[in-house]
Amino acid sequence: MQKNIKEVFICGTRPEIIKLAPLILRYKKTDRYVIHTGQHKELADDMYKVFDIIPDVDLSLMTENQTLVGFTSKCMVALDKVFKENRFERVWVHGDTASCLAGALAASMNKITIVHNEAGLRSGDRNNPFPEEIFRTVIDNVSDIMFAPTERAVENLKKENVKGKVYLVGNTIVDALMMIKPNLPKERPIKEKYVLATVHRRESFGNDIIEIFKALKEISKEIKLILPVHPNPNVQDAIEKVGLDVVKPMNYTDFLWHLRDCEYVISDSGGIQEEAPSFGKKIIVLRKTTERQEVIENGYDILIKKMDKNYILDEIKKFLTKHVIINKNPFGDGKTADRIIKILEKNEKEG
Repeated sequence: MQKNIKEVFICGTRPEIIKLAPLILRYKKTDRYVIHTGQHKELADDMYKVFDIIPDVDLSLMTENQTLVGFTSKCMVALDKVFKENRFERVWVHGDTASCLAGALAASMNKITIVHNEAGLRSGDRNNPFPEEIFRTVIDNVSDIMFAPTERAVENLKKENVKGKVYLVGNTIVDALMMIKPNLPKERPIKEKYVLATVHRRESFGNDIIEIFKALKEISKEIKLILPVHPNPNVQDAIEKVGLDVVKPMNYTDFLWHLRDCEYVISDSGGIQEEAPSFGKKIIVLRKTTERQEVIENGYDILIKKMDKNYILDEIKKFLTKHVIINKNPFGDGKTADRIIKILEKNEKEG
């Protein structure tokens, strides 16, 4: 039976669910349609439970050893079928994942209005992060409405002369954090001092990730290291080769609990750069570039531009001696979803 629903949200990965949840929850279940592509499996299931969201359809597209091109093309075909079987007015995509790219392209080819949340992020390097920098540039160029998290993101879009409408709103990740933060346990997850780390970036696979794990192993001799292992086989093989102690993947609530009470963070994640300031944490970014320069400019982060064990350790040591007061999150104030909904309502009234 064909559905006639105004808002359709495409999710595939844990970050997409986290950042779209504050928007999805603004709509009644009868007024929204959530498509899960299956890009993340267990990690995604956990996030849907946290926000009490049940996808209307799970495409379950991810298979073992699937290539990036294979998943993206399969995702486009599957979404095209869903779009043709239903009547959707707006397709919401988030960020720069393969699911986001496939959703934007399939919606564009079906002439459905595309809303891109977290638009305008740019590192200026197509290979870092890869393939996200390529994906988000394409997505912004086919989107009709773009919600940008920062002034820098707005400027990036203006420079590229995108055709859609651009709005400065903040990042919905701060909204999501503020929904979860009050419910975190009051006690510490671990009594002793510890450092929280995450490593998973595709561009680090190979020798770089080995050097990263060697550095983390040295750090673990001085202070307890909490490293939730990423399910990617490339990550797990490198951990085994170095002989580094890890913990099982955490659900998002537990991760935020550990983030709240850690001494500092070491990560190659984009999302953690946005989350850490809300907990007043310094973050060492294991990446040669970042599309989130705001945290670097505020002195909250440091970029590790060379993946060499000794270089990483020296840079961390220098950064930790700097006194930094983190009194605000440059990415949002927890009211981003409010702004987005008001903008859409205003646009509809004005026709």
